[in-house]
Amino acid sequence: MRTSRFLVPGLIAAAAVACGGENKQVSRPEPAVFTARPLIRKVEIDLPFVGTAESARLVELRALVEGRVVAVRVADGARVRAGEVVFELGGARVAARRHALAVELEAAGRSVEAAAKRLEQARRRGASHLAAPGESTAAALDLSSAQTRRAVAESAQQRFLDSLSLTAPTAGRFARRRVSPGQELRPGDLLGEIRESGSLRIDAQVFPRPGLDPQPGQAAVIEGAGGTRLAATVTAIQPTAADAGTVQVWLSGDALRALAPGTVVRGYLVVALHEEAVTVPAEALVRDSDDGPWVFTASGTSYEKRRVTTGEEGPGWVEITSGVEPGEELVTRGAYELYWEQFGQQFKVED
Repeated sequence: MRTSRFLVPGLIAAAAVACGGENKQVSRPEPAVFTARPLIRKVEIDLPFVGTAESARLVELRALVEGRVVAVRVADGARVRAGEVVFELGGARVAARRHALAVELEAAGRSVEAAAKRLEQARRRGASHLAAPGESTAAALDLSSAQTRRAVAESAQQRFLDSLSLTAPTAGRFARRRVSPGQELRPGDLLGEIRESGSLRIDAQVFPRPGLDPQPGQAAVIEGAGGTRLAATVTAIQPTAADAGTVQVWLSGDALRALAPGTVVRGYLVVALHEEAVTVPAEALVRDSDDGPWVFTASGTSYEKRRVTTGEEGPGWVEITSGVEPGEELVTRGAYELYWEQFGQQFKVED
């Protein structure tokens, strides 16, 4: 960096003293001008987004039988293990169905006992040559049929008892509870969801720019508290756009396991990369009345105002896409003083 100074030739005229007072002139302080060459850096072209962490796989918990919710064993949002009981059902309807199944099972058991006795009797008569032809075979078939009916009744009773305790089919987080203790249910009613662990994604709304749209495979950066960052990738673009003109995308990545479902996140997509971008300090730019950007190049003790086009902006710097060469010397401080000095030279008030 080199530093030079210049003297502003314009003088501030003091107001004339009334009734023939003398005119006094006060010189402006000489401003400092600092110059430096542009900095070459790698610049990312980003699209910001906001989104919510959610499970890529949701398992619904639905009632299998009629009954009443008698207990919720897991707190909302809590982690659950596979097989852990989440809801328990009971009530008068459950009690009535339990009784009916017990009666069916008891009757099936008596049928098996009766069929077993008939088979034993048929075999004794057969040993004494007193049984009718085929009697033992018929009795064996009756016993087999009775045993099948009992097995069906036992299975129905066990399925019913199992359905009274709704368990998590997979490890994850309990979410979106729909019912409370005391509520009556019908078969198929939704009670809640289990968001499977290890399969999170971000449902994100991306703010596009003209000519820059999100695409599958683009890298994404999720900005966390304390400056932490999580890497992800665009895995899908949804076909519909939101009312605000955003584009809905899904982001995935192993690093998302650090998030809890429902977490609201912010970040950006890296849609392009300028490997050798020409950048200048933000103070080097001056803007005219039409917001057009200009810089001043330095050559010796002379300065030239030059129109430029800008690109990306960062903390304290601006990318110059045209109008400046990497090796040129630019005014990095004092640019506005130079701008107004040239403006004053071009537009003078007549005496």
